[in-house]
Amino acid sequence: MKTILVVEDEFDVQQVVADVLRDEGFEVRVCGNGREALVSLREQRPDLVVMDTMMPILSGLQVLEEMEKSHELKDVPVILMSETALPASEPRRWRILLRKPFRLEQLLDSVGRVSGGDA
Repeated sequence: MKTILVVEDEFDVQQVVADVLRDEGFEVRVCGNGREALVSLREQRPDLVVMDTMMPILSGLQVLEEMEKSHELKDVPVILMSETALPASEPRRWRILLRKPFRLEQLLDSVGRVSGGDA
C-alpha cells in the first residue's frame, strides 16, 4: 500500500483530500503546516506528498526547498495545491500543480499519474 502525506492548513480541505485518498486504498498521513510536514517526512518517507503552497510556519515552497537538500527526500514526488499561479521564475520542483478549487476527479487523476495508479 502506497503512503501519501497530505499537507494542508485548512482542516476541511485536509480531511476531504485525505478521505478521498483513503477511499482509493492509500495509506494517508496528514499535517497542518510545513514544519509538521518536515518532521513527518523525516520520520517516514512517503511515496507521494500532496501539499498546499500557502501555509503557516513554513510554506509548501519552503518545504520543497528543504526536501531538495535531503538525499532521502529529494526524489519524493510532490503535487502542489495552490489558489494562485506560481511565478514563472519558480523552479518546477513538483510534478503537478492543482489550482484550487479543483475537482476531486482532478486530484485522483493527478495522484494516479504520479503514483502509477497503484494504491
